[in-house]
Amino acid sequence: MELVSAYLAFIVIVACFFILLISKKAPDLIFGCGLLLLVVFDVVSFKGAISGLSNPGFITVACLYVVAAGMKETNLIQPVINKLLNNEKRPSVAQAKVTFPVALLSGFINNTPVVAALIPSISKWCKSHRISKRIILLPMSYAAILGGTCTLIGSSTNLLVYGFLVATDPEAKLGFFEIAIVGIPLVVVGLLYIFFVARYILKSEPKIDEEIQNIREYTVEMQLPVNSPLHKQTIKQAGLRQLKGVYLIEVVRDEQLISAVGPDFRLKVGDRLVFTGILSDIGELLAMEGLAVVEEQVFKLTDDSGRANLVEAVVGSNHPLINKTIKQGNFRKKYNAAIIAVIRNGERIRDKIGDIKLHAGDTLLMLSNGQFMREYQYSTDFMLVSGSEPLQLQAKYSKLKAGGVVGFFIVSAATGLLEIVEAAMVSAVLMVISGCVNLQSARKSFDLQVLFTIAAAFGLGAALTESGAAKLMAESIFQLSGNHPMALLITTYLLTVILTELITNNAAAVISFSLVSGVITALGYNLLPYGVVIMFAASASFISPLGYQTNLMVYSAGRYHFSDYLKLGVPLSIMVAAIVLIIVPIIWPLVD
Repeated sequence: MELVSAYLAFIVIVACFFILLISKKAPDLIFGCGLLLLVVFDVVSFKGAISGLSNPGFITVACLYVVAAGMKETNLIQPVINKLLNNEKRPSVAQAKVTFPVALLSGFINNTPVVAALIPSISKWCKSHRISKRIILLPMSYAAILGGTCTLIGSSTNLLVYGFLVATDPEAKLGFFEIAIVGIPLVVVGLLYIFFVARYILKSEPKIDEEIQNIREYTVEMQLPVNSPLHKQTIKQAGLRQLKGVYLIEVVRDEQLISAVGPDFRLKVGDRLVFTGILSDIGELLAMEGLAVVEEQVFKLTDDSGRANLVEAVVGSNHPLINKTIKQGNFRKKYNAAIIAVIRNGERIRDKIGDIKLHAGDTLLMLSNGQFMREYQYSTDFMLVSGSEPLQLQAKYSKLKAGGVVGFFIVSAATGLLEIVEAAMVSAVLMVISGCVNLQSARKSFDLQVLFTIAAAFGLGAALTESGAAKLMAESIFQLSGNHPMALLITTYLLTVILTELITNNAAAVISFSLVSGVITALGYNLLPYGVVIMFAASASFISPLGYQTNLMVYSAGRYHFSDYLKLGVPLSIMVAAIVLIIVPIIWPLVD
């Protein structure tokens, strides 16, 4: 019976991994269903299945979302970046001024909210200073990843793996800065590589240069509704030749395309006018009397003051409407927002808006009311890039309070005054009590998908241990790498890196640790160095936009192509692997 349980646990784990690869289903759903199946068939005890909910790593990650929300609400980070950049005109120097502080911040604050908070302000700064976002955004993501490897709280992956380590071997403890012995060399080498190489690989493409020169970025279709005052007026009389930064490129009348319309062309009710322009100037077009967005305005998209807002957002990797058309997903009703343009891989999609199938990483230009920014600033459905309505800013002293809370968290965790989980819990409570973030925003800040994935992952790990599947897998991996500890360390690193690029960093860490811990325990080697290697390998996602959330966040915002990640990321991945595999066995012996 025990052997049957072991095989069943192994089959379920493999099935979860396979489904992650071939489907778009959310990892929390896949892991949760797999865990439920194992509980029903008595492969893992109920106590083991829910062990993740009480794990310190799980609780710490949850509390850090509240801390990050307080920082975002009080606008704590953005002024620092703005001051650093100031009026810098040299792209490479601007890049360095962003990447070094981001790497430093990511060592003490979870790197995902750091990048999320900075994308809008950096994008705006780049546009106003005519510097390509491509030079800065992807290097910023890489810097955040590298900086997150310096402390236990730098990324959720570190906390996740550390939770597994302590749960498996209570003696395998790490200090707050202990992994910085490896992380700091990674940051130094990585940032130097980015500084000297990124500018050549991420050179602005012609369409990016056009964007910087305030030429078109989006295509927007408008039409003359019934009773439009523009009916029978010429293009010139309607004022459509004097729009700042917005250009009329064609008119569709009775399914016929009319290009290069002249100033004397007369408009008719029902005409569809195709404009092109940049985000900051499209608002003038939308405000014109006599024009309406092509889709019928069946929902109210203005706030109580009658004001509508333009919002630019990136579709999250687990958005519920992915692979559905905008019309099929009833987007407008679901989000109370109208999509007026879609950009994918740096190119505008010219299909009819309702017929466009949404993909992860698509950038949407939407017309919405003021509630959208507030409701979805913490949602995993979207990663907000910019919006015409700024987020509510707290009083100046709130920044000081938020800074004090963050300082308390860093000092108390770094000095050992409190355990990391205790420091995170106290800091989250202080953010709410001090008014830096209200209770409603604090609740919305939790990324339930990540939290559920982590909790289910701990349960699957317990299933592997309780069923004896870990021992069986140990024998399989033993045949691949032999019993040499260094060969096993290299195998562990490569396995984790491959999984990270194919799925997600947290899922890769879970699967790798579940496999490797059984092998290490069976062979009697020290578990700690292998756990540390998994931390770094799971975070070392540089060659794909899918492996790490910050890479996906900048993918569309920076108008990158998959090849950009390959060109810049492959050499960086090789350097990181070499440094980790050289230093780790020196600091943490593989065998007693």
